Amino acid sequence: MPRKHRAARERSAPPPSTQRPLGVAPEWTILDGFTIRTVSGEKGKPYRCPGCQQLVRAGTPHLVVVADGDVEGRRHWHTPCWRTELRRLGRGT
Repeated sequence: MPRKHRAARERSAPPPSTQRPLGVAPEWTILDGFTIRTVSGEKGKPYRCPGCQQLVRAGTPHLVVVADGDVEGRRHWHTPCWRTELRRLGRGT
């Protein structure tokens, strides 16, 4: 009777991932003078979004925005709130 499972050396490699690497923000989020990265929110700590003044709840994927040279001034934004902020600044998507 033939084997149901192939040996590891006989398997083909998985297809390359089409997702962007963890922590890398999408192109539309980029703004000169700021560093933006995505976070999963798995740390378990809530943050206050400066865009809507509501909590970014633990476990919610969101963006961390840091003005260049101001590490202490980093802010955690809901993704839609950051999109709205970019539109307000004239860099709308």
